[in-house]
Amino acid sequence: MKKKRVKKKSIFSRLVKSYVLFLIVTIVLYLTLTLAIVMYLGNGSLSNASPQTVVKYDGTITDTEVLEHSGGWVEELDESGNVVDVVGEKKTDKYTYNIEELAYLVDMGYVASSGNGVIISQHEATDKKIYSACARYVGDPKRVFLVFYPTDMVTYRVTYMLTNETGNRYLVFLLVFAALFVVEIVGISLYLKRHIEMPLKFLMQGMDEVSEGKRDVVIDYITDKEFEDIRDRFNSMAEKLKESEDKRHQVEQSRNLMLLELAHDIKNPIASIKGSICALEEGLVPEEKVNDYYKTIEMKAERIRTLTEDINTSLKMESDEYKLNLEKADVCELVRRICAEFYEDITAAGKEFDIDISEESLFAEVDTQLLGRAINNLLGNANKYNETGNNIAVKVFDDSGRITIEVSDDGEAIAEDFAARMFESFARGDKTRKTDGGTGLGLAISRKIVEKHGGTLKYKRSDGKNCFTIVL
Repeated sequence: MKKKRVKKKSIFSRLVKSYVLFLIVTIVLYLTLTLAIVMYLGNGSLSNASPQTVVKYDGTITDTEVLEHSGGWVEELDESGNVVDVVGEKKTDKYTYNIEELAYLVDMGYVASSGNGVIISQHEATDKKIYSACARYVGDPKRVFLVFYPTDMVTYRVTYMLTNETGNRYLVFLLVFAALFVVEIVGISLYLKRHIEMPLKFLMQGMDEVSEGKRDVVIDYITDKEFEDIRDRFNSMAEKLKESEDKRHQVEQSRNLMLLELAHDIKNPIASIKGSICALEEGLVPEEKVNDYYKTIEMKAERIRTLTEDINTSLKMESDEYKLNLEKADVCELVRRICAEFYEDITAAGKEFDIDISEESLFAEVDTQLLGRAINNLLGNANKYNETGNNIAVKVFDDSGRITIEVSDDGEAIAEDFAARMFESFARGDKTRKTDGGTGLGLAISRKIVEKHGGTLKYKRSDGKNCFTIVL
Protein backbone atom coordinates (compact mmCIF):
# COMPACT_ATOMS: atom_id res chain seq x y z
CA MET A 1 0.00 0.00 0.00
CA LYS A 2 1.40 3.36 -1.03
CA LYS A 3 2.20 5.59 1.89
CA LYS A 4 0.12 8.73 1.90
CA ARG A 5 2.26 11.83 1.58
CA VAL A 6 1.80 14.32 4.38
CA LYS A 7 0.30 17.57 3.18
CA LYS A 8 2.96 20.24 3.24
CA LYS A 9 2.59 23.88 4.17
CA SER A 10 3.34 26.61 1.68
CA ILE A 11 6.57 28.59 1.58
CA PHE A 12 4.47 31.72 2.18
CA SER A 13 3.38 30.36 5.57
CA ARG A 14 7.00 29.45 6.31
CA LEU A 15 8.12 33.00 5.52
CA VAL A 16 5.32 34.45 7.67
CA LYS A 17 6.26 32.16 10.55
CA SER A 18 9.91 33.05 10.14
CA TYR A 19 9.05 36.75 10.21
CA VAL A 20 6.85 36.32 13.31
CA LEU A 21 9.58 34.27 15.00
CA PHE A 22 12.16 36.91 14.07
CA LEU A 23 9.91 39.65 15.48
CA ILE A 24 9.22 37.79 18.72
CA VAL A 25 12.87 36.92 19.29
CA THR A 26 13.86 40.52 18.54
CA ILE A 27 11.32 41.91 21.02
CA VAL A 28 12.31 39.41 23.71
CA LEU A 29 15.98 40.15 23.08
CA TYR A 30 15.35 43.88 23.23
CA LEU A 31 13.35 43.68 26.46
CA THR A 32 15.89 41.33 28.06
CA LEU A 33 18.79 43.61 27.22
CA THR A 34 16.84 46.66 28.31
CA LEU A 35 16.17 45.03 31.66
CA ALA A 36 19.82 44.03 31.95
CA ILE A 37 20.89 47.59 31.15
CA VAL A 38 18.50 48.96 33.74
CA MET A 39 19.76 46.54 36.34
CA TYR A 40 23.43 46.98 35.50
CA LEU A 41 23.53 50.71 34.94
CA GLY A 42 21.33 51.19 38.00
CA ASN A 43 24.04 49.56 40.13
CA GLY A 44 22.06 46.37 40.40
CA SER A 45 18.85 47.90 41.80
CA LEU A 46 15.51 48.41 40.21
CA SER A 47 13.26 50.14 42.69
CA ASN A 48 9.93 51.83 42.43
CA ALA A 49 8.85 54.95 44.35
CA SER A 50 5.21 54.15 44.90
CA PRO A 51 3.76 55.11 48.33
CA GLN A 52 3.14 51.43 49.10
CA THR A 53 6.83 50.69 48.57
CA VAL A 54 8.13 53.65 50.60
CA VAL A 55 5.71 53.35 53.55
CA LYS A 56 5.01 49.75 54.51
CA TYR A 57 1.78 48.49 56.04
CA ASP A 58 3.31 48.46 59.51
CA GLY A 59 4.31 52.13 59.25
CA THR A 60 8.03 51.56 58.67
CA ILE A 61 9.75 53.68 56.01
CA THR A 62 12.16 51.92 53.59
CA ASP A 63 13.61 52.25 50.07
CA THR A 64 13.82 56.03 50.13
CA GLU A 65 16.80 56.16 47.75
CA VAL A 66 14.67 56.33 44.61
CA LEU A 67 12.28 58.81 46.24
CA GLU A 68 15.18 61.07 47.22
CA HIS A 69 16.60 60.88 43.68
CA SER A 70 13.28 62.12 42.38
CA GLY A 71 13.27 65.03 44.86
CA GLY A 72 10.59 63.66 47.21
CA TRP A 73 10.32 63.05 50.97
CA VAL A 74 7.99 61.60 53.61
CA GLU A 75 6.19 63.42 56.43
CA GLU A 76 4.37 61.86 59.38
CA LEU A 77 1.37 63.81 60.80
CA ASP A 78 -0.39 63.65 64.10
CA GLU A 79 -4.16 63.74 64.59
CA SER A 80 -4.15 67.55 64.42
CA GLY A 81 -2.31 67.70 61.10
CA ASN A 82 1.03 68.68 62.57
CA VAL A 83 4.29 67.29 61.13
CA VAL A 84 5.94 65.11 63.76
CA ASP A 85 8.64 63.47 61.62
CA VAL A 86 10.34 63.97 58.21
CA VAL A 87 12.28 61.40 56.21
CA GLY A 88 14.30 62.87 53.38
CA GLU A 89 15.03 66.52 52.55
CA LYS A 90 11.88 68.58 53.09
CA LYS A 91 11.47 71.17 50.34
CA THR A 92 8.64 73.20 51.92
CA ASP A 93 8.27 75.22 55.14
CA LYS A 94 4.80 73.87 55.92
CA TYR A 95 4.63 71.99 59.24
CA THR A 96 0.87 71.91 59.86
CA TYR A 97 -2.09 71.22 57.48
CA ASN A 98 -5.82 71.74 57.59
CA ILE A 99 -8.40 69.76 55.57
CA GLU A 100 -8.34 72.17 52.59
CA GLU A 101 -4.54 72.02 52.37
CA LEU A 102 -4.49 68.24 52.60
CA ALA A 103 -7.11 67.94 49.86
CA TYR A 104 -5.13 70.29 47.65
CA LEU A 105 -1.92 68.29 48.16
CA VAL A 106 -3.53 64.95 47.32
CA ASP A 107 -5.15 66.48 44.19
CA MET A 108 -8.76 65.91 45.31
CA GLY A 109 -9.86 69.50 44.88
CA TYR A 110 -10.90 72.03 47.52
CA VAL A 111 -12.62 70.63 50.61
CA ALA A 112 -14.58 72.78 53.09
CA SER A 113 -16.89 72.04 56.03
CA SER A 114 -20.47 73.24 56.39
CA GLY A 115 -23.41 72.48 58.57
CA ASN A 116 -24.59 69.93 56.02
CA GLY A 117 -21.29 68.08 55.71
CA VAL A 118 -18.15 68.27 53.51
CA ILE A 119 -18.13 70.38 50.33
CA ILE A 120 -15.65 69.36 47.62
CA SER A 121 -14.85 71.71 44.75
CA GLN A 122 -12.03 71.84 42.21
CA HIS A 123 -9.13 74.09 43.03
CA GLU A 124 -8.51 77.02 40.74
CA ALA A 125 -6.86 76.17 37.44
CA THR A 126 -4.56 79.13 37.91
CA ASP A 127 -3.08 77.58 41.03
CA LYS A 128 0.37 76.21 40.37
CA LYS A 129 1.22 73.28 42.58
CA ILE A 130 4.91 72.41 42.95
CA TYR A 131 4.50 69.24 44.99
CA SER A 132 1.81 66.56 45.20
CA ALA A 133 1.37 64.12 48.02
CA CYS A 134 -0.05 60.62 48.44
CA ALA A 135 -1.51 59.81 51.85
CA ARG A 136 -0.86 56.53 53.69
CA TYR A 137 -2.92 55.54 56.74
CA VAL A 138 -1.19 52.45 58.10
CA GLY A 139 0.28 50.89 61.22
CA ASP A 140 -1.19 49.77 64.50
CA PRO A 141 -2.15 52.09 66.06
CA LYS A 142 -2.95 53.99 62.81
CA ARG A 143 -0.49 56.65 61.66
CA VAL A 144 -0.79 59.22 58.88
CA PHE A 145 2.02 59.69 56.32
CA LEU A 146 2.32 62.03 53.35
CA VAL A 147 4.65 60.92 50.53
CA PHE A 148 5.68 64.00 48.53
CA TYR A 149 6.63 64.03 44.81
CA PRO A 150 7.54 66.91 42.49
CA THR A 151 4.35 67.69 40.58
CA ASP A 152 6.10 68.16 37.23
CA MET A 153 7.50 64.59 37.47
CA VAL A 154 4.92 62.41 39.11
CA THR A 155 1.23 62.62 39.90
CA TYR A 156 0.88 58.97 40.85
CA ARG A 157 2.95 56.46 39.02
CA VAL A 158 5.74 53.97 39.45
CA THR A 159 9.13 55.57 38.88
CA TYR A 160 12.37 53.78 38.13
CA MET A 161 15.63 55.54 38.79
CA LEU A 162 18.88 54.73 37.13
CA THR A 163 22.28 55.66 38.37
CA ASN A 164 25.16 55.59 35.94
CA GLU A 165 28.67 56.37 36.83
CA THR A 166 30.36 55.17 33.62
CA GLY A 167 28.91 56.15 30.26
CA ASN A 168 30.94 53.46 28.48
CA ARG A 169 28.56 50.81 29.82
CA TYR A 170 25.90 52.03 27.40
CA LEU A 171 28.21 51.34 24.47
CA VAL A 172 29.01 47.83 25.73
CA PHE A 173 25.38 46.87 25.98
CA LEU A 174 24.60 48.37 22.59
CA LEU A 175 27.40 46.30 21.05
CA VAL A 176 26.10 43.17 22.77
CA PHE A 177 22.61 43.86 21.49
CA ALA A 178 23.93 44.45 17.95
CA ALA A 179 25.93 41.20 18.09
CA LEU A 180 22.92 39.19 19.26
CA PHE A 181 20.76 40.86 16.61
CA VAL A 182 23.26 39.83 13.90
CA VAL A 183 23.34 36.26 15.27
CA GLU A 184 19.55 36.18 15.12
CA ILE A 185 19.52 37.38 11.51
CA VAL A 186 22.15 34.81 10.54
CA GLY A 187 20.15 32.06 12.26
CA ILE A 188 16.90 32.97 10.49
CA SER A 189 18.79 33.24 7.18
CA LEU A 190 20.35 29.79 7.59
CA TYR A 191 16.96 28.38 8.49
CA LEU A 192 15.36 29.78 5.31
CA LYS A 193 18.41 28.87 3.21
CA ARG A 194 18.11 25.25 4.28
CA HIS A 195 14.52 25.07 3.08
CA ILE A 196 15.01 27.04 -0.15
CA GLU A 197 18.54 26.28 -1.35
CA MET A 198 18.23 22.50 -1.03
CA PRO A 199 15.30 22.03 -3.48
CA LEU A 200 16.84 24.57 -5.88
CA LYS A 201 20.08 22.58 -5.81
CA PHE A 202 18.24 19.37 -6.70
CA LEU A 203 16.32 21.14 -9.48
CA MET A 204 19.48 22.59 -11.04
CA GLN A 205 21.20 19.22 -10.82
CA GLY A 206 18.24 17.57 -12.56
CA MET A 207 18.22 20.24 -15.28
CA ASP A 208 21.94 19.73 -15.86
CA GLU A 209 21.42 15.99 -16.27
CA VAL A 210 18.58 16.54 -18.75
CA SER A 211 20.68 19.03 -20.74
CA GLU A 212 23.45 16.41 -20.88
CA GLY A 213 21.11 14.00 -22.63
CA LYS A 214 19.97 11.87 -19.70
CA ARG A 215 16.32 10.93 -19.85
CA ASP A 216 15.79 8.73 -16.78
CA VAL A 217 16.00 11.73 -14.44
CA VAL A 218 13.85 11.76 -11.31
CA ILE A 219 14.40 14.19 -8.45
CA ASP A 220 12.98 13.63 -4.99
CA TYR A 221 12.97 15.79 -1.88
CA ILE A 222 10.54 16.73 0.88
CA THR A 223 10.05 20.43 1.56
CA ASP A 224 7.45 23.19 1.14
CA LYS A 225 4.37 22.69 -1.02
CA GLU A 226 5.43 25.05 -3.83
CA PHE A 227 8.80 23.35 -4.26
CA GLU A 228 7.14 19.93 -4.17
CA ASP A 229 4.79 21.11 -6.94
CA ILE A 230 7.83 22.20 -8.96
CA ARG A 231 9.44 18.81 -8.27
CA ASP A 232 6.36 16.93 -9.50
CA ARG A 233 6.10 19.06 -12.63
CA PHE A 234 9.79 18.61 -13.38
CA ASN A 235 9.47 14.83 -13.04
CA SER A 236 6.37 14.89 -15.23
CA MET A 237 8.21 16.99 -17.84
CA ALA A 238 11.22 14.64 -17.75
CA GLU A 239 8.94 11.62 -18.14
CA LYS A 240 7.10 13.17 -21.10
CA LEU A 241 10.43 14.14 -22.66
CA LYS A 242 11.61 10.54 -22.32
CA GLU A 243 8.37 9.27 -23.85
CA SER A 244 8.77 11.75 -26.70
CA GLU A 245 12.37 10.61 -27.28
CA ASP A 246 11.33 6.96 -27.21
CA LYS A 247 8.48 7.67 -29.63
CA ARG A 248 10.79 9.58 -31.95
CA HIS A 249 13.27 6.69 -31.83
CA GLN A 250 10.49 4.22 -32.63
CA VAL A 251 9.33 6.39 -35.54
CA GLU A 252 12.86 6.52 -36.89
CA GLN A 253 13.21 2.78 -36.57
CA SER A 254 9.82 2.30 -38.20
CA ARG A 255 10.77 4.53 -41.11
CA ASN A 256 14.10 2.81 -41.55
CA LEU A 257 12.31 -0.55 -41.56
CA MET A 258 9.76 0.83 -44.00
CA LEU A 259 12.53 1.95 -46.36
CA LEU A 260 14.14 -1.49 -46.16
CA GLU A 261 10.81 -3.20 -46.83
CA LEU A 262 10.07 -0.75 -49.62
CA ALA A 263 13.43 -1.40 -51.26
CA HIS A 264 12.84 -5.16 -50.96
CA ASP A 265 9.28 -5.00 -52.32
CA ILE A 266 10.25 -2.78 -55.23
CA LYS A 267 13.41 -4.73 -56.08
CA ASN A 268 11.57 -7.99 -56.82
CA PRO A 269 8.97 -6.63 -59.29
CA ILE A 270 11.58 -4.42 -60.97
CA ALA A 271 13.85 -7.44 -61.39
CA SER A 272 10.91 -9.39 -62.82
CA ILE A 273 10.04 -6.54 -65.21
CA LYS A 274 13.67 -6.18 -66.29
CA GLY A 275 14.01 -9.94 -66.88
CA SER A 276 10.81 -10.07 -68.92
CA ILE A 277 11.85 -7.10 -71.05
CA CYS A 278 15.31 -8.57 -71.70
CA ALA A 279 13.77 -11.92 -72.70
CA LEU A 280 11.37 -10.18 -75.08
CA GLU A 281 14.13 -8.02 -76.62
CA GLU A 282 16.42 -11.01 -77.24
CA GLY A 283 13.61 -13.10 -78.74
CA LEU A 284 13.83 -15.76 -76.10
CA VAL A 285 10.07 -15.83 -75.52
CA PRO A 286 7.96 -18.14 -77.68
CA GLU A 287 5.29 -16.34 -79.68
CA GLU A 288 2.44 -17.98 -77.78
CA LYS A 289 3.81 -16.70 -74.40
CA VAL A 290 4.57 -13.10 -75.37
CA ASN A 291 1.23 -11.86 -74.09
CA ASP A 292 1.82 -13.63 -70.77
CA TYR A 293 5.11 -11.77 -70.39
CA TYR A 294 3.40 -8.45 -71.12
CA LYS A 295 0.73 -9.24 -68.52
CA THR A 296 3.47 -10.04 -66.01
CA ILE A 297 5.14 -6.70 -66.75
CA GLU A 298 1.80 -4.91 -66.34
CA MET A 299 1.05 -6.76 -63.07
CA LYS A 300 4.46 -5.94 -61.59
CA ALA A 301 4.17 -2.29 -62.66
CA GLU A 302 0.74 -2.10 -61.05
CA ARG A 303 2.16 -3.53 -57.85
CA ILE A 304 4.88 -0.85 -57.82
CA ARG A 305 2.22 1.82 -58.41
CA THR A 306 0.05 0.48 -55.59
CA LEU A 307 3.03 0.28 -53.30
CA THR A 308 4.11 3.87 -53.97
CA GLU A 309 0.55 5.14 -53.50
CA ASP A 310 0.26 3.29 -50.19
CA ILE A 311 3.58 4.71 -49.04
CA ASN A 312 2.46 8.20 -50.02
CA THR A 313 -0.85 7.82 -48.18
CA SER A 314 0.85 6.38 -45.08
CA LEU A 315 3.31 9.27 -44.89
CA LYS A 316 0.49 11.80 -45.32
CA MET A 317 -1.48 10.19 -42.49
CA GLU A 318 1.54 10.45 -40.18
CA SER A 319 1.95 14.17 -40.84
CA ASP A 320 0.32 16.52 -38.32
CA GLU A 321 0.01 19.15 -41.02
CA TYR A 322 -2.14 16.98 -43.30
CA LYS A 323 -5.76 18.11 -43.21
CA LEU A 324 -8.73 15.90 -44.02
CA ASN A 325 -11.28 17.05 -46.58
CA LEU A 326 -14.18 16.83 -44.12
CA GLU A 327 -17.82 17.03 -45.15
CA LYS A 328 -21.09 16.06 -43.56
CA ALA A 329 -21.97 12.68 -45.03
CA ASP A 330 -24.30 9.74 -44.39
CA VAL A 331 -21.97 6.95 -43.26
CA CYS A 332 -24.66 4.35 -43.87
CA GLU A 333 -24.96 5.38 -47.52
CA LEU A 334 -21.16 5.39 -47.91
CA VAL A 335 -20.90 1.79 -46.62
CA ARG A 336 -23.82 0.68 -48.86
CA ARG A 337 -21.98 1.91 -51.97
CA ILE A 338 -18.81 0.06 -50.98
CA CYS A 339 -20.75 -3.12 -50.23
CA ALA A 340 -22.38 -2.89 -53.66
CA GLU A 341 -18.93 -2.73 -55.28
CA PHE A 342 -17.78 -5.87 -53.42
CA TYR A 343 -21.03 -7.83 -53.67
CA GLU A 344 -20.33 -9.51 -57.05
CA ASP A 345 -16.74 -10.50 -56.17
CA ILE A 346 -17.74 -11.96 -52.80
CA THR A 347 -20.73 -13.94 -54.06
CA ALA A 348 -18.78 -15.10 -57.10
CA ALA A 349 -16.25 -16.66 -54.74
CA GLY A 350 -19.06 -18.74 -53.23
CA LYS A 351 -19.28 -16.80 -50.01
CA GLU A 352 -22.30 -15.39 -48.21
CA PHE A 353 -22.37 -11.62 -47.81
CA ASP A 354 -24.51 -10.45 -44.88
CA ILE A 355 -25.23 -6.71 -44.83
CA ASP A 356 -26.88 -5.13 -41.78
CA ILE A 357 -26.95 -1.34 -42.17
CA SER A 358 -29.17 0.97 -40.17
CA GLU A 359 -32.10 2.26 -42.20
CA GLU A 360 -31.82 5.55 -40.33
CA SER A 361 -29.20 7.90 -41.71
CA LEU A 362 -26.11 8.36 -39.53
CA PHE A 363 -24.36 11.61 -40.38
CA ALA A 364 -20.80 12.55 -39.45
CA GLU A 365 -18.03 14.92 -40.55
CA VAL A 366 -15.76 12.62 -42.57
CA ASP A 367 -13.38 12.54 -45.51
CA THR A 368 -15.48 10.19 -47.66
CA GLN A 369 -12.60 9.23 -49.95
CA LEU A 370 -10.20 8.25 -47.16
CA LEU A 371 -12.83 6.61 -44.93
CA GLY A 372 -14.06 4.71 -47.97
CA ARG A 373 -10.52 3.48 -48.57
CA ALA A 374 -10.26 2.20 -44.99
CA ILE A 375 -13.51 0.24 -45.33
CA ASN A 376 -12.36 -1.03 -48.77
CA ASN A 377 -9.16 -2.38 -47.22
CA LEU A 378 -11.10 -4.27 -44.52
CA LEU A 379 -13.58 -5.79 -46.97
CA GLY A 380 -10.81 -6.59 -49.46
CA ASN A 381 -8.80 -8.45 -46.81
CA ALA A 382 -11.88 -10.34 -45.59
CA ASN A 383 -12.61 -11.55 -49.14
CA LYS A 384 -9.00 -12.27 -50.09
CA TYR A 385 -7.74 -14.11 -46.99
CA ASN A 386 -10.91 -15.93 -45.89
CA GLU A 387 -10.04 -19.27 -47.47
CA THR A 388 -11.55 -21.62 -44.85
CA GLY A 389 -14.86 -19.84 -44.24
CA ASN A 390 -17.80 -18.89 -46.41
CA ASN A 391 -19.29 -15.84 -44.74
CA ILE A 392 -18.48 -12.13 -44.73
CA ALA A 393 -20.61 -9.62 -42.84
CA VAL A 394 -20.87 -5.84 -42.60
CA LYS A 395 -22.84 -4.06 -39.89
CA VAL A 396 -23.39 -0.33 -39.28
CA PHE A 397 -25.23 0.96 -36.19
CA ASP A 398 -25.39 3.75 -33.60
CA ASP A 399 -23.84 2.73 -30.29
CA SER A 400 -24.67 5.39 -27.67
CA GLY A 401 -24.04 8.26 -30.07
CA ARG A 402 -20.95 6.67 -31.67
CA ILE A 403 -21.18 5.39 -35.26
CA THR A 404 -19.87 1.81 -35.34
CA ILE A 405 -18.85 -0.15 -38.47
CA GLU A 406 -18.07 -3.87 -38.14
CA VAL A 407 -16.47 -6.01 -40.86
CA SER A 408 -16.20 -9.70 -39.98
CA ASP A 409 -15.49 -13.07 -41.57
CA ASP A 410 -15.64 -16.68 -40.39
CA GLY A 411 -12.22 -17.56 -41.75
CA GLU A 412 -9.22 -18.97 -39.93
CA ALA A 413 -8.21 -17.09 -36.78
CA ILE A 414 -5.36 -14.64 -37.15
CA ALA A 415 -2.23 -15.81 -35.33
CA GLU A 416 -1.76 -14.04 -32.01
CA ASP A 417 1.81 -12.96 -32.75
CA PHE A 418 0.69 -11.38 -36.02
CA ALA A 419 -2.49 -9.89 -34.49
CA ALA A 420 -0.32 -7.93 -32.05
CA ARG A 421 1.49 -6.13 -34.93
CA MET A 422 -0.95 -6.32 -37.83
CA PHE A 423 -1.57 -2.54 -37.75
CA GLU A 424 2.13 -1.73 -38.20
CA SER A 425 3.55 -0.70 -41.58
CA PHE A 426 4.67 -3.65 -43.76
CA ALA A 427 3.19 -6.15 -41.30
CA ARG A 428 2.24 -9.22 -43.33
CA GLY A 429 1.26 -12.75 -42.45
CA ASP A 430 2.67 -15.79 -44.16
CA LYS A 431 -0.18 -15.82 -46.68
CA THR A 432 0.72 -12.36 -47.95
CA ARG A 433 4.45 -12.94 -48.26
CA LYS A 434 4.32 -13.65 -51.96
CA THR A 435 4.72 -11.51 -55.01
CA ASP A 436 1.00 -11.18 -55.62
CA GLY A 437 0.24 -10.58 -51.95
CA GLY A 438 -0.52 -7.30 -50.17
CA THR A 439 1.87 -4.46 -49.52
CA GLY A 440 1.56 -4.80 -45.73
CA LEU A 441 0.33 -1.22 -45.50
CA GLY A 442 -3.44 -1.68 -45.84
CA LEU A 443 -4.34 -2.14 -42.17
CA ALA A 444 -1.75 0.44 -41.06
CA ILE A 445 -3.25 3.01 -43.44
CA SER A 446 -6.80 2.10 -42.39
CA ARG A 447 -6.04 2.66 -38.71
CA LYS A 448 -4.27 5.98 -39.42
CA ILE A 449 -7.26 7.17 -41.47
CA VAL A 450 -9.71 6.26 -38.70
CA GLU A 451 -7.51 7.91 -36.04
CA LYS A 452 -7.32 11.06 -38.18
CA HIS A 453 -11.11 11.14 -37.86
CA GLY A 454 -10.79 10.89 -34.08
CA GLY A 455 -11.98 7.29 -34.03
CA THR A 456 -10.57 3.84 -33.33
CA LEU A 457 -9.98 0.65 -35.34
CA LYS A 458 -9.60 -2.57 -33.36
CA TYR A 459 -9.53 -6.32 -34.00
CA LYS A 460 -10.92 -9.15 -31.92
CA ARG A 461 -11.77 -12.81 -32.40
CA SER A 462 -15.36 -13.33 -31.27
CA ASP A 463 -17.83 -16.18 -31.79
CA GLY A 464 -15.49 -17.89 -34.25
CA LYS A 465 -15.13 -14.78 -36.41
CA ASN A 466 -12.42 -12.24 -37.17
CA CYS A 467 -14.03 -8.88 -36.40
CA PHE A 468 -12.61 -5.45 -37.28
CA THR A 469 -14.52 -2.60 -35.63
CA ILE A 470 -14.40 1.09 -36.59
CA VAL A 471 -15.87 3.50 -34.02
CA LEU A 472 -16.34 7.17 -35.04
